[in-house]
Amino acid sequence: MTILGKRGFVTIATGSEHYYMLAANLLRSYRLNTDHSCPFAIIAESENKYTSEFDHVILMHEASHNYLDKLKLAEYLPYEETIFIDADCLVYGDINQWWDIFGKGDDFSFFGYAYTDLNTDRGWFMTEGMKEYRDQIHYVPSGSSGICYLRNTDTCRKVFEIANFAAAHYSDYAFNVFSHPADEPVLALGMAVCDCRPADCFEVAIFNKTHRIDCDILVPYAFQTIKQEKRAARLVHWGNPSTRRSQYLFESSKMNAFLQGKDHKSLSYRLLYEKGLKRRLLFVYDIAADFRGLKRRVLKKLKNR
Repeated sequence: MTILGKRGFVTIATGSEHYYMLAANLLRSYRLNTDHSCPFAIIAESENKYTSEFDHVILMHEASHNYLDKLKLAEYLPYEETIFIDADCLVYGDINQWWDIFGKGDDFSFFGYAYTDLNTDRGWFMTEGMKEYRDQIHYVPSGSSGICYLRNTDTCRKVFEIANFAAAHYSDYAFNVFSHPADEPVLALGMAVCDCRPADCFEVAIFNKTHRIDCDILVPYAFQTIKQEKRAARLVHWGNPSTRRSQYLFESSKMNAFLQGKDHKSLSYRLLYEKGLKRRLLFVYDIAADFRGLKRRVLKKLKNR
């Protein structure tokens, strides 16, 4: 892979058009909310109207259309220093400040915490169940791989080598949370063996129906309330299912209307976006999402009988 610059962001979009649309919304939200944008690349399996907005397009051969595509990141690094962001995110502040946070750390990192008690059950794996890696583990990581920092080094590639091996033999190890292979537990194992520590800084809000998110992408601001504590965030990680819910759809629609130069003083704009009428009209998507979730749970229970 030819290195395209010193620093830049990257996301991945493969599969249906929906993921490309999410990636474009991420890019637009980044450029909207920074004064000095860095290069932003997309790793994709084809070029289209969405990829044309990015500074660099890197074609991925034989895409898996699942978490395995993220585990190929080390093969497609576009920059000497790269911050990867999941496509189902929107930016609500100047995330260029993350270069200072990650730049002081190790060759691979994400936002999270390192448990020095190797017997903890609060991280992504149980140390005793890591077989041949057990005696090489320096700590037990927790955190989210929705945002990752990567340097183009052998250490970073080693993290991914371990992660890919563990993903291929997932049931042989004692991973927590996910019973089936997922990117976060296996990357956490690679980090722990290579002594690459998470960045103990939480500037990402992760959408769920329990912890409320207040946000406005045009101001911009984003706050998440967890246990009555209000936390500011520079980025909201919505999660793919929630990008079909009213809050994400309203935020992205409002952003795109602004960027397209819609008349912000018009009655229709004020009613739709300033008064939030469009958000209420989009509520039907929440009903549909809840129905799909209920259907999945019912089918899962029937399957496990």
